[in-house]
Amino acid sequence: MFDKLGHHFVRCSTCSLERISPQPSDEELAKIYGAHYYDAWGLHDNEDTVATLKRRTFKYVLGKLDTPAPGSKLLDCGAATGFLLDVAKDLGYEPYALELSEFGSQAIAKKFGADRVFCGELENIEFPGVKPGDFDVITMCDYIEHVRNPRDILGLARKLLGKGGTIAITTPDAGSPSHRVLRSGWTHYKLEHLFYFNQKNFESLLKDVGFSSVKFYPLWKSLSLDYIGHQFEVYPHPALTALARGIRKIVPAPIRALPLPFSTGELLAVARV
Repeated sequence: MFDKLGHHFVRCSTCSLERISPQPSDEELAKIYGAHYYDAWGLHDNEDTVATLKRRTFKYVLGKLDTPAPGSKLLDCGAATGFLLDVAKDLGYEPYALELSEFGSQAIAKKFGADRVFCGELENIEFPGVKPGDFDVITMCDYIEHVRNPRDILGLARKLLGKGGTIAITTPDAGSPSHRVLRSGWTHYKLEHLFYFNQKNFESLLKDVGFSSVKFYPLWKSLSLDYIGHQFEVYPHPALTALARGIRKIVPAPIRALPLPFSTGELLAVARV
C-alpha cells in the first residue's frame, strides 16, 4: 500500500488483511515498549482523569457481555495497569491479568495480588490453582494488533476458555470510515501495530480457531479533549495535531476535561467457544 515509519504496509489481495512487512525487529519494539510507553496516557500528569476515562470505556466493553455468574474468572490480556480489572471486579468477576511490562505488572500486583498477574507472553501463562479451561471470559483490548502471530494467540485463548466461554476484543478497524478517509494518514498506523483487521477477515479468523457466534459493535471510547490533544502530541499527525491544539486553545478547561464518547475507528468483537 505505502511505506511509512521505515516499513512497508501491505494488504492481502484475497482477504484484505493489512500488516507491516517485514515486522519490526525485537530491538525496535523494545524501544517502543520501554519504561515510558504509558506516558502517552498521561498517567504521570493526571492519573485520576485517565483512570476515569479508561474505566468508562471498559465498562462499555464489559457491558456487551452476559452478567457473570458468581466466581467467574476473567483474564485481561495486555492489561496495562489494570483499569479493566477494576471494572471487572466491581461487576463480580475474579480478575486475572497478562501484562508484558514490568511497570504495568507491578501496578496490577499492588491492587490485586502477585498471584493474579502474569508478566510475560500468553504462551507461557500460568496462575496458581488455575488450569486451561478455567476462564469464563478473556478480554483483549488494544492487544491483538500488537502480537506477532494473531492466529496462534487466539488459538491459545480458545484453549484457556471453558465451555460457553466468551472472548471480547477491541482492535483498529481497517474497514472503518476513518480508515477510508485518512488512508496512509490513519492514526492507527503505528510501528507497534503489526496487523489491521476488518470485520470480515477477523470473523473468519475467529471461527477458524474455534470461536462461534461472532458479533461486532462499534467501539465507543470515553475520551476528553485534553486526552486527545495529549495523544496527538505523543503521536504527531500532519493535520490533526494542529487541529487538536487549536481546539484546546479556544475551549475552556472544564469542558476540555469532560469525558465524552468518541468513535476512533475501532471495532469490538465478542465471540463464544
